[in-house]
Amino acid sequence: MRDRLWVFCNPRNADYNMVRKRSVMSPLESAVYLGVPNILMVNQYPGEQEKYPCGQEGWFQPFEPPLEQYAFPLKVLKRVAWSIVGAGGITKESERKQVLEMALHTPNFVGVYMDDFFRNKPDIKVASLTLDELRDLQRQLKGSTKKLDLYVTLYTNQLDSPIADYLSLIDVVTLWTWHSADLADLEGNLTQLEKLAPKSRKLLGCYTAAYNGKRTPTWTGMPVRAMQRQCELALRFLTDGRIEGIIIYGCTTMDLGWESVDWTRAWIQQVGDRSVAG
Repeated sequence: MRDRLWVFCNPRNADYNMVRKRSVMSPLESAVYLGVPNILMVNQYPGEQEKYPCGQEGWFQPFEPPLEQYAFPLKVLKRVAWSIVGAGGITKESERKQVLEMALHTPNFVGVYMDDFFRNKPDIKVASLTLDELRDLQRQLKGSTKKLDLYVTLYTNQLDSPIADYLSLIDVVTLWTWHSADLADLEGNLTQLEKLAPKSRKLLGCYTAAYNGKRTPTWTGMPVRAMQRQCELALRFLTDGRIEGIIIYGCTTMDLGWESVDWTRAWIQQVGDRSVAG
C-alpha cells in the first residue's frame, strides 16, 4: 500500500499566507517524514502579499531554473510528477518546456502535473490550456521512447462543470475535497467522477488542512476524525480498485504541529505494508 502513496509539495513555506505559520520542511523531507515514496512537485508564485524580503516569516521562493537542482535529491524516491501548471492555474510556456525536458531525461519522473487547471468562474475560459494545447502536450508526452502521464487537479465542486472533453485527454485525475464538510459526499463524488472520466485513472487527494470558509481564508489542521474518515475511505477505494493511489497534502503543513499530520504519519506506519492487488 505504501507504494501507492504520494505527498503533494509546493515550495518551502509557500502556504504561509493560508496557515499563518512558518514552515521550513522541504519536499523531500516531507516524503521521508511520512514514509512516502512518491512526490508531486507543484510550483507556486508569490503574490504581492507574500513578497517579503528573504528571512522574514512569510517569504518564500518558487522553484526557479535550473529546475534540475530541485530534482536532484528526489532521485532517491520511486516516482515524481512535476507541475507544468502551478498553483492558481499559472502556466508559462518556457517552464512547460523545461519541465517536459527534465521529465524525459530523469529516470524516476513518471509524468507532468496541472494544478488548479479548471476555472470555477463562468465568465473566463474553462481551463489554463485549450483542448488543442492539451492534444499537443499529449503528443509530446507519448511521442518519445519514454511515455509520460498527464495528471490534473479536480475539485469536487467542479464535477458539474463542462470539462468532459478535457478529462478525455487526461491520464490521471486527482480528486480533492476543498471543504471538509463535503467529505460526507466523498463516495458519491468519486462515483460521479468515474462516470465523467471512465478511462482516466484516479488518485484521491487528502488534505491535512481544513479551510475555514471565511472571507479572509485561512487553514487550520483538519480535525482528526475527518482526517481518519477520508484516509480510511481512500484505503477502501484503493483496495476495491476504484483508485490507484492516495495523495497527502502537503509539505507546507508537515512541521506545524497539527494533530492531523501526526495521525496521518502514524496511520501510514500502521497500514503501509498491507498488500494491495493490481
